[in-house]
Amino acid sequence: MPDRYTRMLDLAVEVMSTEAPESIWPLLTQELLTALDGELIVVKEVPWTREQGNVLIRSPRRIPEVGVDDDSVHAHIRSGYPFIERYGASADWTPQSATRVVGARTWQNSPTADALRQAFGTRHVFGLPLPQRGPHVSGFLVHRSGGDFSRHDERYAARVQPLLKAATAHRSLLMALRDSSGSDRRLQANHALAAPLTPRETNVLHLLATGLTAEVIGRRLGISPRTVHKHLHALYRKLGAADRLSAVLRAQDAGLLPVSAKPSGARHGVDSAGTHSG
Repeated sequence: MPDRYTRMLDLAVEVMSTEAPESIWPLLTQELLTALDGELIVVKEVPWTREQGNVLIRSPRRIPEVGVDDDSVHAHIRSGYPFIERYGASADWTPQSATRVVGARTWQNSPTADALRQAFGTRHVFGLPLPQRGPHVSGFLVHRSGGDFSRHDERYAARVQPLLKAATAHRSLLMALRDSSGSDRRLQANHALAAPLTPRETNVLHLLATGLTAEVIGRRLGISPRTVHKHLHALYRKLGAADRLSAVLRAQDAGLLPVSAKPSGARHGVDSAGTHSG
């Protein structure tokens, strides 16, 4: 059986190949639960406050109804103790368990730990943040009822962090594409091409239309500028375009981009050779 690093790499390829954003959380969370021997996982994608914010909980086992429906439990989860204080006020994004952050006694005697024990029967929580700028902290909280998470778990989580960040960025972009243009129409238009665009090429195309440089596109997608250039060359070839402007216009004509998208000229970002030009 492949080790957990190999499985995550295989999963990353599967995630980056999908055009269905709703399939990404189940894929990622199931693998994290397996790799970290967790019993349930909380996905933190949008800003929370103690009073509001959707709490997405996934688990291979049946979750007690009190855990799912109890507003006080959700308030404790949204408070993010003790991870919000650590990751929100620091540039250190090291994945760690709650006991590692504040100490075993402090964590086990906290109101949050008590609420989670009563609701889910779990004793330990592992924070796996997604590094980003700004005060908003996103990522995953893995719960376990047995022993605490190990240093080996921390090393694994740190190693797969960039893959998770790229996968969640891919999901956000797919959601934005679905909102901005009819998904079914876009798929039909893509399949009508002699050589259809791959999901990653489609992502690059939409970001290209906003005028972003190869470097910024790479950061958004979690890939290198060199890889962005390769996708750009493939885009231009498949669309029969010579540069950014003609690629965006041809994509609009083909139905791959909404006509409302305002193409930005090559002098503002990436020219026909795929290089940064100011």
